[in-house]
Amino acid sequence: MNKMPIYAAAATILLSTTAMAQTTVPPAMPNTPAATTPMTPGGTSGHSAFIQQQRADQHLASNLIGMNVYGGADENLGEINDLVLDRTGTVTAAVIGVGGFLGVGQKDVAVPFQAVEVTRNADGKNRLVLRKTKDELKAAPEFAKYEAAPATTGSVTPTRPATTPPATR
Repeated sequence: MNKMPIYAAAATILLSTTAMAQTTVPPAMPNTPAATTPMTPGGTSGHSAFIQQQRADQHLASNLIGMNVYGGADENLGEINDLVLDRTGTVTAAVIGVGGFLGVGQKDVAVPFQAVEVTRNADGKNRLVLRKTKDELKAAPEFAKYEAAPATTGSVTPTRPATTPPATR
């Protein structure tokens, strides 16, 4: 009796059951914002590894950089030149260019980002308010960007191989 058709049928059944046993990722709950879906550990693929949409309470750095910052009395204090992030991605400071005219004579001052009130108007535009005065920012210390220590490039004199005196017997 030829057992080959039985083996082929058994292999077909086994292969088809493994395909049916694969699970699919369930869709997100309808009331869960897409931006709060946690990332899967290890960077695995799938929709839960990505943020799909910005939430209403989130702001893009590209929209904040270059924006004017206003004081409590609605005076223009300067503009956001940069944002400082820590290793976890938290924005720790806003670097504001203050003083000067058309960038000349301007200095950068960093303030804790929590001190900057970021709001969104009804028309969707951001507004930045810092409860400081122009004089306080002008008197503040200038922000210095991190610069790595320069590498030493001192010349190295090559060493000569040691010479051994001729052996004496």
